[in-house]
Amino acid sequence: MVHSSTGPNAIASKWLETFGKALQTKDVDKVVDHFMPHGWLRDALVFGWDFRALEGHKKIASYLSDGDALAQTATSDFTLDTREGLIPEEFPAGPNVNGIQFAFHFETPSTRCTGFTALLPEPSDKEGYEKWKALFVYVYVDEIKGHEEIDHESGLYEGHTRPWGEVKAERDLEIERNPNTVIIGGGQSGLMVAARFRAMGISTLVIEKTPRVGDHWRRRYPMLTLHTPRTHHQFLYAPFPKNWPTFTPRDRLASWMEQYVDTQDLVVWTSSYPLPDPVYDRQSGRWTLGVNKSGTSVVLHPANIIVATGALGDANIPTIPSASLFKGVTMHSSNYMGGTPFVGKKVLVVGSGNTSADVCQDLVTQGAASVTMIQRSSSYVISSKLFLRDFNPRFKEGVHPDINDLKTCAMPLGLLKHILGSEPLQQDRETFDKEMLDGLARNGFKWNPGIDGSGIVILVYSKLGGYFIDVGVTDMIIDGRVKVKSGIEISEFKETGVKFSDGSEQEADAVIFATGFKNTKPSMANIFGEEIISRTKKVWGMDEEGEISGSYRPTGHPGLWFATGDFFNARVMSKQLALQIKAQQLGLSSSVGLASSKLA
Repeated sequence: MVHSSTGPNAIASKWLETFGKALQTKDVDKVVDHFMPHGWLRDALVFGWDFRALEGHKKIASYLSDGDALAQTATSDFTLDTREGLIPEEFPAGPNVNGIQFAFHFETPSTRCTGFTALLPEPSDKEGYEKWKALFVYVYVDEIKGHEEIDHESGLYEGHTRPWGEVKAERDLEIERNPNTVIIGGGQSGLMVAARFRAMGISTLVIEKTPRVGDHWRRRYPMLTLHTPRTHHQFLYAPFPKNWPTFTPRDRLASWMEQYVDTQDLVVWTSSYPLPDPVYDRQSGRWTLGVNKSGTSVVLHPANIIVATGALGDANIPTIPSASLFKGVTMHSSNYMGGTPFVGKKVLVVGSGNTSADVCQDLVTQGAASVTMIQRSSSYVISSKLFLRDFNPRFKEGVHPDINDLKTCAMPLGLLKHILGSEPLQQDRETFDKEMLDGLARNGFKWNPGIDGSGIVILVYSKLGGYFIDVGVTDMIIDGRVKVKSGIEISEFKETGVKFSDGSEQEADAVIFATGFKNTKPSMANIFGEEIISRTKKVWGMDEEGEISGSYRPTGHPGLWFATGDFFNARVMSKQLALQIKAQQLGLSSSVGLASSKLA
């Protein structure tokens, strides 16, 4: 229980009142005093035109003082959020200690903002009153005043005199002629960004290289099913129906994406791709972008190009000598379309991540003569049962996606890494999965506890690899149906097999490289040229403050953006990206909250 004579609402109200006053009076010291000594401030566009995460009093004070970020940001109207799930409530913070978490709203002259915080109690003072300090505070711009996100239309046009088909065709034609933004890639990220931009009044055209939206999922192996529950991977503005499966199969996801284009009134050119070497005119702020639209060359002049082809680029295939000698089949896992062609075959699968686990399981199920996983380095493994135990509280069934997303996004990744890597949580995970992990170790599989013992989440944000969620392959490894060779690589091919780096050899009919993909940035050099891409920041991975690098934020080149990550990232960060571009359109100065801005 909360050790106080007052409840969560009263404690939250008192903290927010003094925190708001400190911000309004621009008193950096008093603002900082509302945080624990190692507390975090995470800012998304409120005090500066970027995403920042600051740990500790010194860094928070420096951030708010440098460049007069706080001095030039006029804040007002601090109120508690009254939405269910965001009102002040207790949460377990340790043995016999509860904290209080809640959301709040405030404004600047140009924007409406939202915050979320988690408070912890300090030891009582001489009078017996508790002081509550923030473990973290997350603040972000929610709306630009006068340019709010559109909720819905009436459906009646020009006094109910024009049919929807005419209105839609006219709108689409204008977008195709003069889009503000072109999105390269019609996957889940590109589509959700486009849907958000439509609601924000930013004309957007999506170009997708495959013949149908969703084809990049349809072309993957048939048994592919998303490993996260539906509450995590549902689409912006379009949650799945109640009877949707918990884990979405490949083809159902592809079909949902295709209908999403229609229901969200998006403009998508399929069988289309950007031509090399677009040119950016700094004076006009416009690109000259050539597009192959279904075999016809079209020139566009957007202000912004968003690369939404994912954080991963070209297939990563190791270069191995004597590959031409091999009489069997070699392929990257991106070309694996199921285990049927490998019935009765001896197959090596190089890699030990999610895709390798799925491919190995499918090969055994379909009747391969033998399956061997080649594990080049150790991997983090988590059972689906443990994964869902820890994951489901973040994306709860029956809770609006906006609520789940806000509470998940609020936690700074640097703090999350510290918490997840703590000895008690690390031991808890290893104890939960002990039988599985011991069985893997006995059969030669090398596992690790993740970066600094933090498990799967930080691996996702750091490298999008190095792990797998077990949905059945560990039993196959433990009972010997999938063999493991660990700590070695294929050093050369033979006619009927391979030689490994330890000198051993093995016969094989097929080698499947589940070795992941290169980063998207080098791949984009083929389109934009090395000169432009070399100016951009690293795409994906955590920067020194724990924020995602180069995605949904300034890249280092004007008018060029990357939208990468999973479904959650697209739902949340599409709004922040739209706000940046909308502010660009409106001529806002470098900080959304500046009292001197043109919208003030």
